[in-house]
Amino acid sequence: MSDTPFGISLRFALFYGALFFVLGVLLPFWPIWLESRGLSAVNIGIILAVGPWMRVLVDPVIAKAADHAGAGRRMLVLAALVSLVAFTGFALVSSFWNALLIMLVFAPAYHALIPLGDSQAMTAVQRHGLDYGRLRLWGSITFIVGTLGIGALLTGRDPDLILVVVGLGLVVVLATTLLLREQNETRGHARWADVLSFVRDPRFLVFVLAASAVQASHAVLNGFSGIHWKAAGHSELVVGLLWGGSVMVEVVLFAFSGAVVLRIGASRLLVLGAGAALVRWLILAQTTALPGLAAAQLLHAVTFGATYLATMHFIAGHAPEGLKATAQGAYAAVSGVVMGITLIVAGKLYELFAGGAFFGMAVLSAGALLLALAVMYRAARD
Repeated sequence: MSDTPFGISLRFALFYGALFFVLGVLLPFWPIWLESRGLSAVNIGIILAVGPWMRVLVDPVIAKAADHAGAGRRMLVLAALVSLVAFTGFALVSSFWNALLIMLVFAPAYHALIPLGDSQAMTAVQRHGLDYGRLRLWGSITFIVGTLGIGALLTGRDPDLILVVVGLGLVVVLATTLLLREQNETRGHARWADVLSFVRDPRFLVFVLAASAVQASHAVLNGFSGIHWKAAGHSELVVGLLWGGSVMVEVVLFAFSGAVVLRIGASRLLVLGAGAALVRWLILAQTTALPGLAAAQLLHAVTFGATYLATMHFIAGHAPEGLKATAQGAYAAVSGVVMGITLIVAGKLYELFAGGAFFGMAVLSAGALLLALAVMYRAARD
């Protein structure tokens, strides 16, 4: 593959495709595999919270090192390799503690791939005039393939099939990181004081807190929707269709993301994401009927997709040159704190109230909406 804009775009499309295929299997079906090992809802919530909590410690350090050395691509390769090796350990899991120990290694390595990859991609977007949404949409497409494919394969079969599919997917992720070219330049030593002065900016903090709260409000959906919908009588295939269908609308959004961001702006996109999340969780709290689930899932393009685009473009537009990866790491850390807390709470809420746990996510979304409106008001004044 050449180093022309097309060649660079193709490399990132392959990377996002492999990365989000794995996520498309893990998000809806990993809790089902954990439940098959006898774990309770609270234990599942704790294990799922490991990734966000570890990101608080790991992502800022990795991102700062990537900015310092211009070594984002090498960090990606290392994270992909550690993810693959660690994940093989799940084949030996027999208890909550086994799963927790392995997750302490796998989760931070795998989740570090997203901010590191986004930092590289956004630098390439600015340097070569690429469209970020059209790079990222391939991840959404393969996410659909992952959810639908494993949903069809898993129906009536051993949940251990999830381990095989994810393991093979991680091999492909590693291969795609080897194809990437370094996009960031060596910055030299960036002092933590420089980093802190940027992340303490009220505009950055409030925006990141609002975006993190919207994404964290997906905790019950990510952790327990598969279990909840199966308990309501829906098959693994239907669960896969609900997840895959939700991302199809997201693909359309990403395909036209350049025009959408230009017309609406990052702060308004964030308001839309928070408002849609509030509506989505209120629907899911009150029904497991297929029409209601389908309607709620169609909002995913706004609750996740619009919020994600808003965050990426806000960071790219406001982070100083040479601190792009560091800014991504700071966002990942804040997001990790909020998501980690929410996942643990989600496990307890689901254990107590089942589908009523979505009401808790609606409250979180309402708080995010207030913050997002404050961000939009500030942006309108500036």
